[in-house]
Amino acid sequence: MIFLTCAVNWKCFADNNQNGTSSLRQQNIIDVSSYTDATRIAEKKSAMLLVSIRPQDVDADHDEVTQHLKKHSVRKIFTESDTPWVFCQLDFNECSISLIQSTFLKEIREGPGVCVIDYAHEPLKGQVVSVLPRRDGKYYQFAQQDLSLLAYLPIGSLTQRSMILAVRRHADVPRSTDGGCDIMLCEAAAAHSAHQAKLQKQGHHGWKLRSQQISDHRGPAVEVCAESWPDQDLLDSCVDCVSCWRQSPGHWRAVSSEHSAYGYDIRRGTNSIWYATGIFIH
Repeated sequence: MIFLTCAVNWKCFADNNQNGTSSLRQQNIIDVSSYTDATRIAEKKSAMLLVSIRPQDVDADHDEVTQHLKKHSVRKIFTESDTPWVFCQLDFNECSISLIQSTFLKEIREGPGVCVIDYAHEPLKGQVVSVLPRRDGKYYQFAQQDLSLLAYLPIGSLTQRSMILAVRRHADVPRSTDGGCDIMLCEAAAAHSAHQAKLQKQGHHGWKLRSQQISDHRGPAVEVCAESWPDQDLLDSCVDCVSCWRQSPGHWRAVSSEHSAYGYDIRRGTNSIWYATGIFIH
């Protein structure tokens, strides 16, 4: 049995120079039908591994994700990213499920879905850094365009990339992630989300001191915070928190505006509530 570990509490490894622009060098996509072979090749090639698990009793010819990932326009997005990719598509059966750690299964709602495992960046090698469950949740419902968003998410943990995905997929197209994903801001967002989760209380606790520390290194900073409803999974909570910001003109002004640098993260408290933080530099 092969186990995967989710980088839920991993340090952010975002690149200050990441801004969503594509590389001039195109990367090839390697399609592999065996999960064992796919992981071996992804590790050898220092590639990102995209694993898609089809719904039960649905073959490749009739699966919307399988067909979507075959489209030239979609594959072009991945080949123009800065990282090589390996695609592995599996049937939903006992063999496929036995390969996946229970933590990952929970995040895709124990059904069909997509995950990305990072074999391209040394600190995160073998970590699940993105999940797209195909079963509808309370707030997150899978959409095919979410697949293309995976290609340009910055280097980082599952929680960080999930928050950024939730922002980028919002219908109003907020621009706070158009700038550079900044290591210091990501670490600050992760630390404050963890602090809120520990307190089990949303808020800008200690912002005067924290903002001064950030400003001394990066310039004037803005912070947004939100909390989810209890007993939700990661992606439901990320989408929920972005929706909360949308309902507040002040918060949405920060989330929807373009900034030179940003950092997002989210953490779950023992009260089953997730606490999100976004920090921006103009």
